[in-house]
Amino acid sequence: MLKPYYQNELVKIYNADCREVLPELDSVDLVLADPPYNVGKDYGDYNDSLPEEEYFNLMGEIVSLCREKAENQAWVSPRHKLKLWLDLIPDCHIIIVRRGAQGPIRSGWSDQYGVVLTVGKPKKAVRDLWDDIRLKGEGYLFREETYGHEGYTPYPIMERCVKLLSSESVIDPFNGTGTSGIACMKLNRKYIGIELNEEYCEITAKRCEETITGLTIAEQEAGQLLLFDDRKKDDV
Repeated sequence: MLKPYYQNELVKIYNADCREVLPELDSVDLVLADPPYNVGKDYGDYNDSLPEEEYFNLMGEIVSLCREKAENQAWVSPRHKLKLWLDLIPDCHIIIVRRGAQGPIRSGWSDQYGVVLTVGKPKKAVRDLWDDIRLKGEGYLFREETYGHEGYTPYPIMERCVKLLSSESVIDPFNGTGTSGIACMKLNRKYIGIELNEEYCEITAKRCEETITGLTIAEQEAGQLLLFDDRKKDDV
């Protein structure tokens, strides 16, 4: 098993391809994932412009590995590739996340909603239209820090999925900058995140420490610079 890039009492982060790590993990309550959408975004170490068949096969392989790890699943899926994702998770229930402002236009249609595909019964009865969450791209209405991640998913989506579909443990095969991990920390769930991009792993580690200490990432970095300056003085 790979050594975690970062860990605390609740969180483990692996800097690796999820296909390498998932077979080594124990089962959990929930797999929560925001996969790449294959729309040409810059994720660093991952090619987000694969031929459609290659993308479908890759996501199919990962979905299959994830289904082995948890009965409950939640996939934040691309609305404009919904047919493909319904083929990958045919037994899913569709949650619609309404976009309050006009979204990007794709093929002549303005994107007015996001999609979460879930498998498993929620802990309580809940509407499958989520109209109280602001999505990225809603201008000044969306005020979350995205940490420079092009595919950032709003925290309330991840938190709600964790709260409704897990009791103890969660795996995210596409950790990104760790939003699902932060939700798990705040809800006292064990979490394993897997991420190819080392820069995103480092952001996740800092966000986790921020959650523990109450310091923002900027404050953490300022403290690290002060420590570095002190060390330089000691060397003089």
